[in-house]
Amino acid sequence: MKAAILTVGDELLDGYVTDSNSAWLARALASRGVSVAAKASVGDVKEHIVEALARWDGQFDLVLVTGGLGPTHDDVTKLACCAYFDCGLRFDEAYWAELVSRFEARGYDIPDNNRSQAEIPTACETLPNPAGTALGLKFRSAATTFILLPGVPREMEAIVTGSLLPSLEGPELPLRTLRTTGLFESALAQQLGPALEALEGVQVGLLTDVTGVDIRIRAGATGAAGSAAVDRAADDLARILGDKIYSTHGDSLARRVGQLLAQRGESLAIAESCTGGLAAAASTAEAGSSAWFQGAVVAYSDRSKIDLLGVRAETLAAHGAVSAEVALEMAAGVRAALHADWGLATTGISGPGGGSQAKPVGLVYLAVAGSGATKVREAHLIAEREPHRRAAAQSVLDLLRLELQRHG
Repeated sequence: MKAAILTVGDELLDGYVTDSNSAWLARALASRGVSVAAKASVGDVKEHIVEALARWDGQFDLVLVTGGLGPTHDDVTKLACCAYFDCGLRFDEAYWAELVSRFEARGYDIPDNNRSQAEIPTACETLPNPAGTALGLKFRSAATTFILLPGVPREMEAIVTGSLLPSLEGPELPLRTLRTTGLFESALAQQLGPALEALEGVQVGLLTDVTGVDIRIRAGATGAAGSAAVDRAADDLARILGDKIYSTHGDSLARRVGQLLAQRGESLAIAESCTGGLAAAASTAEAGSSAWFQGAVVAYSDRSKIDLLGVRAETLAAHGAVSAEVALEMAAGVRAALHADWGLATTGISGPGGGSQAKPVGLVYLAVAGSGATKVREAHLIAEREPHRRAAAQSVLDLLRLELQRHG
């Protein structure tokens, strides 16, 4: 089965919103053996949506359309489909009553413009939306099924997971994701080169981000044979990469750190300067992190490093805030202040200004302090502010992961 994805919204074309929906949809469809052969984006213009529907009708088995199903004046996707399929709208009294009840349960009066979400095209089936108010809509032509979905990612994902994927033919294709950090894609590909060529029965893709490279292994067959092929490939690649892999089943680095800490019955506290709380946010994003995460201190100024973390003024004067010495004192200080078994710290220069020849933009010092280990690492990461901050937060968590793995 071949599919196409159409995303609708002026904000996508203007660059104010990044299209994450089509990437998520492509992955979801691939898990069911459905290949995405085309993607496109159009603005909130009814005629442009109709043109895209006509172009793809008969060319693909399945066309997914996201966006433009809301209650505002620029939400015209439903009207475009009514025009293309030459049908009108009916008002669904039962669904309107359900919407009114939902709003009342949360203590709100429902706005009148939400009535449009109870107006259903007469030529379609509806798909329930457990995460919002805009129903999914299914239209059929002689050769193509069109699925209309909300543009809000969590609503779109809820409809696809609950209604669309179960309806697609064929079992799910086995998939494994190995997650790495600390290697550039080119270095990883070079290291894996011969092994990748020798793999059988799987497709392997590398997905690169500033925090690391994911290795996506998908089976070419379903069932036990596909699962076995994926597992063999994952084991082969894991043996080559060793501790560069922090997860063999797609877990986040923070979750892996939490698992290691929980196994030891130990806890973590983090002192952050340049990362501004990103390492703490990654930690607390994991369910159950209260069992192992004590807290964090964002100490951006020299004064806060002294007052909150116990960094010595003499250390700052002698070495500067961005230094190995200060990073170590920050890690030890937050560990003591928050009564944790382990302390982490980041201090660096994210830019765009503030760098020098001796300490350029991109420099960061990462430190870990524990009862059995104290270590600091100097790293030169991407010299762009947000990528630098994200990469530094990932790197400091990985520093702790490696220490925990070394100490059993």
